[in-house]
Order: sequence, then C-alpha cells, then structure tokens
Amino acid sequence: MTATVAPSTLISDKLNELCAAIAADVQLQSSRDQAEAFLADESAVGLYRNLITLNRDLHNRQRQGQEISDEEVEQLQDLEEQANANQAIVNFQAAQDALQNVANMVNGFVAKTLEKGRVPTMEEVFPQDGGCCGGGCGCH
Repeated sequence: MTATVAPSTLISDKLNELCAAIAADVQLQSSRDQAEAFLADESAVGLYRNLITLNRDLHNRQRQGQEISDEEVEQLQDLEEQANANQAIVNFQAAQDALQNVANMVNGFVAKTLEKGRVPTMEEVFPQDGGCCGGGCGCH
C-alpha cells in the first residue's frame, strides 16, 4: 500500500493560482460557454449522440469483420453532413479542442517537470519533429 503524499503549501498555492488563471481566461470561458450552449440544445445533442453512436457501432462491427451496408455508410455520411452544418456542434467541437489543448499543455508541462526536475521548455514538452514527447501530452 502506498501512502498519499500531500503537496507542499507552495505547490497547493501555485495550483490554486493556475486554476484561477484558467477559470478567468476569457477565451477558455468562451469555450466553456460554447460547450454549455451545445448541451442546452437538445436537437444538436441528439444529432451528435446519433452520429457518435452510429460511428462507434460501425467501427466496432468493421473491426469484428462484419459487413457494413451501403445504406449504413450513407446514413453515417448524412449524419456527418448534418453535424458539420450545425453551428452548435461545430462550436462544441472547437470548444472541446480548446479545453483539451489547455489540459494537454498543463499535463505535459507537469509530467516533464517531474521527469526532468526543472521547468521544461515548450520544445521538450511538445517536440516539433513529430516524435513522442514522453507522455502526458495526449499525443499517443
């Protein structure tokens, strides 16, 4: 059994500062607002849910070697077109990307700091050569 180590007061204070900065960021607030607006739009949520469900089902069936009919492919393409034309869904996807990018950046920097024992550079956390960053950034 491993004991849980409480972070130092300095780390806790800095985490609170980081979280306050994230919560106060105007662009991230806009992304959260877009996500909430999508969730309040039952029609958009239903369309998105149908798209995700059908996509997952067809993908799973394909992985299992089952045949996918032309009608099912057309249905998926139709749902994709509808979703791409729905501004609430487009905004939601952009909001998800923005929020996930911040989470990946924070996680990447923290992981690399723990690994290296110092504040890493942006290039160390997110290499430009397309190689693996060593974990924590969500690139794998």
